[in-house]
Amino acid sequence: MVNSQNITDLYYKEKTEIRVLQVINSLNAGGAESLLKNFVIESKKHQVFNVEICVLYSSGIFKDEVKKAGIRVRHLNLSTKYDLRGIIRLINLIRQGKYDIVHVHLFPASIFVAITSLFLPNDIYYVFTEHSEYNRRRSLVIFKILDRFTYSRYNKIICIGNKVCTSLIEWLPRVKGKALVINNGVPIPELNKEILPKIYDVLFVGRLEKVKGIDFLLEAIAILKVKYNKFFKVALVGDGPLKEKLKELCKKLKIEDQVKFLGIQKDVGKFMRSSKIFVLPSRWEGFGLVIIEAMSNMVPVIASNVGGIPEIIKNGENGILVPPKDPEALAKAIKLLLDSPELQKRIAQNAYEKVKEKFSIGRYTIDLLNLYKKILGKHR
Repeated sequence: MVNSQNITDLYYKEKTEIRVLQVINSLNAGGAESLLKNFVIESKKHQVFNVEICVLYSSGIFKDEVKKAGIRVRHLNLSTKYDLRGIIRLINLIRQGKYDIVHVHLFPASIFVAITSLFLPNDIYYVFTEHSEYNRRRSLVIFKILDRFTYSRYNKIICIGNKVCTSLIEWLPRVKGKALVINNGVPIPELNKEILPKIYDVLFVGRLEKVKGIDFLLEAIAILKVKYNKFFKVALVGDGPLKEKLKELCKKLKIEDQVKFLGIQKDVGKFMRSSKIFVLPSRWEGFGLVIIEAMSNMVPVIASNVGGIPEIIKNGENGILVPPKDPEALAKAIKLLLDSPELQKRIAQNAYEKVKEKFSIGRYTIDLLNLYKKILGKHR
């Protein structure tokens, strides 16, 4: 009797290289982009897979690191978000590349590939990763028609956390049979990594946009200054549409001398190791890749109790959870952690062990490549 594993083994004996195309909007700084960058580099250890990247727009901050690792990056060079020339360019690229699997991340890359799949051979397998538990399309029922079509074109949908998976199925019950969870992963620095002086008390890393709740962090810092006479130094790493408004808020709260806007940085780990604590005050969050990055660098984390974050953090054990949109609670948590070096040390150690066990990029890569193997074993 031949089981699915036997089928997979026979397939690999016949085919020495599995071609995978990863499609994403860009390689700019972001959780999905960082995960993809780390995965393609880690996948080089598994020689049977030839993984390439296709970006719709600009290459972004991770381009050089990816190319240095020997990963081919293809560019569609689209001028606008909905440049329909992308469909023709994708059709030609996928045909010429003879890919076995096309794996897509984010919107609108998802809709481009969904349409493209209508004009390509049926022997290509399509995978989509759902990176968030919420998007603006879900606020209007009319967009459900668009999403039904888009998700119907994918053979498997990977959700980065349980909450993300539950939310997607609630929105589109038809995807239940093909949705599965593979938790995000990050590279795990060795414990003997260079020890850096703690320049900042509080660090935030991410897009400067409403969903990240940076306004609540700034209000919490102002509360600590007025109520407790605490002058903590804050670093904001990242860029986004709210940058100037957040600078104005700092002036209004009279904390502009405490907050540094550092822009997009390549070596985020360096800033994490230069900070006492990391704060992610999101209004909602699918998973929070940046949280496990901080944990892997042994930086204690305070985060909103939303979305998939409780799947990572057990309150008081390997991090601190606070209610979302609550500057007072956030201020108290920041004060508690910064006033207690022993608590910082204990939480940081527990966090590092948790990430090493469950959220390493090595584990993520093996889980994803095993899924590819299972797909190909069943469908060849």
